[in-house]
Amino acid sequence: MKKFKKLLALGTAAIIMAASLAACGKTENSTVVFGTNAEFPPFEFVTSEGTIGQYDGIDIAIAKKIGEDIGKDAEINNMEFDSLLIALQNGQVDAVIAGMTVTDERKESVDFSIPYYTATQVMIVKEDSTIAKAADMADKKIVVIQGYTGETVVNDLGYKYESFKKGTEAVLELVNGKCDVVVIDSATAAKYVKDNEGLKIVEDPESFAAEEYAIAVKKGNTELLDKINTSIQKMIDDGTISELSAKYLDADTE
Repeated sequence: MKKFKKLLALGTAAIIMAASLAACGKTENSTVVFGTNAEFPPFEFVTSEGTIGQYDGIDIAIAKKIGEDIGKDAEINNMEFDSLLIALQNGQVDAVIAGMTVTDERKESVDFSIPYYTATQVMIVKEDSTIAKAADMADKKIVVIQGYTGETVVNDLGYKYESFKKGTEAVLELVNGKCDVVVIDSATAAKYVKDNEGLKIVEDPESFAAEEYAIAVKKGNTELLDKINTSIQKMIDDGTISELSAKYLDADTE
């Protein structure tokens, strides 16, 4: 009898352990984790009641919709922009959605989805600024956001600049008169100008080429990439992404 009870106990324990492992596996497999840098309104920002937890924005809403389309819960891992692709390669996140521009350099380490947004770099200046084109920045104090395309563009132009980790910090430098111009993506620039009086946007299509945002996945992860592409294409075709862009460009992200 004691031997039978012992075997029964061991069997029960094995069943419980197996069920537990199965449950853990199910939880893990039912979640897709997106890495982002929630300092880039209207694409991603922190708020009291977000679309996913405390995070909201165009990208966050897209991430949630992708999760729904592939039958998984979307989660957000917020980190510094420069850490995102490293986190992707290390398996800390399944995908990166962060207003990330597709570049040949990034393609060497990750695979990108089809583009879901087209943007360009612009200059934010004070309303009385004499800056009318990129060349006018040559003798000005320029601020960019670390790791963003604006930093690459200004560096390629050969101009000195100061970089900040947050767009809000960069724009605050301009508002407080501590710099002359902030170079940043067009949609985000529109948001900052809308939320801060006395600023304007200066465009220079000849100096700033159009760029495309896409979602990054670990190189070779074609299964997830195909699912993401299908979801993005669906959102492009049915107008969801256009609707989200209009919604968040008009929204108050403060």
